[in-house]
Amino acid sequence: MKESILREQYAARGCSEEVSSRAVASVAAFEQWLVARGSSLEQADVALVREYIRFLMETGQNQPETLLALARYVHLIGRNNVYLYFTTLLGSEGVFESIQERLALLTKDRARPCRLDELQHPPLGSEPDDFPEFTRQLMERLEAALPEKTVQRVLAGNNHCIPAAAFEDEVQLYRQASSLDEYLSGRHKRQVAKLQQHCDSNTVWFEQMITQRVVDYVAANPEILSAVRAGDTLYVTKIPYQPDDYLTTDDPLLKRYYACHCPFVREAILRGEPAISANWCYCSGGFAKHPYEVILGRELHVTLLKSALNGDSVCRFAIHLDEAAE
Repeated sequence: MKESILREQYAARGCSEEVSSRAVASVAAFEQWLVARGSSLEQADVALVREYIRFLMETGQNQPETLLALARYVHLIGRNNVYLYFTTLLGSEGVFESIQERLALLTKDRARPCRLDELQHPPLGSEPDDFPEFTRQLMERLEAALPEKTVQRVLAGNNHCIPAAAFEDEVQLYRQASSLDEYLSGRHKRQVAKLQQHCDSNTVWFEQMITQRVVDYVAANPEILSAVRAGDTLYVTKIPYQPDDYLTTDDPLLKRYYACHCPFVREAILRGEPAISANWCYCSGGFAKHPYEVILGRELHVTLLKSALNGDSVCRFAIHLDEAAE
């Protein structure tokens, strides 16, 4: 393994030497396991990586820190397909716990009848197929115990726990802009430019590979990766999770599947079961509104307009600037 590049990345992230050394040890253990099976970090395919993840789960070593170290290393050495596989495993991390905390904060004594602590959350490293039934049960309990508007607000939090500091540059750009509309236009142009860079360099952008077709699609829709204001409402359309596949298929079911980002439900779209309430997508609404909450300095109300889970080909939200979340 190329230990130095991993240590450099951890140092750049402000991690301690101890954390960096644990990451190196995790990758070294993975490499040793691969070599024993006639493979290597540069050659292992997703099937073999999946086998290793099962080994970690069976031996109780499936810790977030371990999987993050492996994901970061394969990203550094350009194993894009393997890195993308890791993102499917890590995308659910911490979301359920965040929802539980927000439920307790917003509903207090009313949280107890939901009995969320009785649910068996799939362990870290679980395949996407393992999540829809869990999500169905979660939604059934929430909707049986709470009014619909309360369920929506509980779900519409910053469930991926993205720190406000991640938007410091955007806050400054907003303050420098002459209007919200000018800021939104500039934000969209900046995001398109980033996509173009990833397209040109054939590098992963978050969880996606970006083609010129994807860049052109986003450039033509200012609601994607930014927002369009109409009166006191911002309209946001999510970029598809598998954007190039989304743009090249004519199959309505596959289009919905490729649109959906959510590891908790997207396999249910493909299978057609179990049936899961579209209110679950308020979790995605929380993700969509969070940057604007940081920029504007207040919690905002979001409304789900379209959802792949609900039969639409896109996921679209309205963020209300004149309404505080209640």
